[in-house]
Amino acid sequence: MILFAAGAALVAGCSSAPKAETTENPRSAAETAELERLGLHFPLETRVLPNGLKVLVVEDSTVPIVSYQTWVKVGSADEKFGFTGIAHLFEHLMFKDSAKYGPRAFFNRLEARGANVNAFTTRDYTVFHETMVPNLLPLAIEMEADRFANLKIDSDLLFTERQVVMEERRLRTENSPEGRMQEAIWAEVFKSHPYRWPVIGYEEDLKRMEVHDLEDFFAKYYQPGNVTIVVVGAVKASDVFARVEKAYGGIAGRGRPNRKIPREPEQTEPRRVTLKDAVASEKITVAYPSTSAAEDDTYALDVLSNILFSGNASRGYRRMVEEKEIALAVGGVNYTPLYPGVFMASATMKSGHPATEFESELESLVKEVQAKGVTDAEIRVAVRQLTVQTVDSVRTASGLANMIGTVDTIFGDPMRFRDDLAKYSRVTGADVLRVARTYLVPNRKNVVTLVPGSRGIAQ
Repeated sequence: MILFAAGAALVAGCSSAPKAETTENPRSAAETAELERLGLHFPLETRVLPNGLKVLVVEDSTVPIVSYQTWVKVGSADEKFGFTGIAHLFEHLMFKDSAKYGPRAFFNRLEARGANVNAFTTRDYTVFHETMVPNLLPLAIEMEADRFANLKIDSDLLFTERQVVMEERRLRTENSPEGRMQEAIWAEVFKSHPYRWPVIGYEEDLKRMEVHDLEDFFAKYYQPGNVTIVVVGAVKASDVFARVEKAYGGIAGRGRPNRKIPREPEQTEPRRVTLKDAVASEKITVAYPSTSAAEDDTYALDVLSNILFSGNASRGYRRMVEEKEIALAVGGVNYTPLYPGVFMASATMKSGHPATEFESELESLVKEVQAKGVTDAEIRVAVRQLTVQTVDSVRTASGLANMIGTVDTIFGDPMRFRDDLAKYSRVTGADVLRVARTYLVPNRKNVVTLVPGSRGIAQ
């Protein structure tokens, strides 16, 4: 599913009073019935405050739970080379200290009373989320607004959290074979675009950050005109709107900052790098530049990725794990953020089988698709699996809020996922054949191999 990255700007500072509206596009009776059958037909109310803050609410009293999510339209793609990791650093800083509630308030006042409190940062956005019983919602709204209005940023906090993030980087990337491979493949695919650096940033960049850098970043991005709040669960929309307006209405909004991101040049020759680490067998990742979430080719590429690598019935698993017995595990994904992403396949080889065998078999699978296409039955199964993934993801309040927030952030339309499902159902064999021939070609291939040995880069 195309649930990645960031979307349209909000206009701040309008003089008219905020107005609630129900987001519902006209649909045929058959389409509505199908959405209801899948559990994807629900009323969504929207309000935009005068300062630009967008609020999306779904009333669902099925269970006494509320998900409150704050989507900040900033990620590592908004950083500059030399100052990488600042977006992720703020994910940590936002939990530290604010004027009214003080340090660790989200853990002491919400988590200690049963709430699930967390956050995550991607290349295109940062999300803070709480799942809780309804009577904690008023407190959560007040606390979220307080840290947006009055976050404490000083040299002591910077030093402490910088150390935490650098240790996280050492654990997840530098001391992780898979983490090193992921960092390397993105750096191979992207040479100009900010997707080339990791979300967590580089240690040398974290070390050079100063308090004024954080203050400038916070003022630019952590303001209502760059934020969407999504609330799903046992609530009344009118009550949520009133509480959010009271808590956030006095915070100035400046609209969404313009992104000035260089376009990645077309890749014209294959690229490869070999890493060494203390692993039992070789590992490999192969990636091709892919599409963005908004491009129509994305749907056919998602279907192709599913046919090749999703589950034990996929072509890749049957060929490499069951028939050839060269790999312990294989997988693949068409990752499509706001900007063009990557079509990626990977494997952990069996001992004694070099990664070149996977690369050769992958090339054979791709050539078969490019020559003969895929069957209608394979497309039907892939579309069914993609639909099931979407339906499963919205069975909880937090899952539904996450999907709404993601598609709103990507497209500016919180109900866009319904169109995605329809577009998947329209993918044809000719579409899959075309994208395989267009995107999965030798000159666009990037390969990272990990072989046993002392940690480093093989010469």
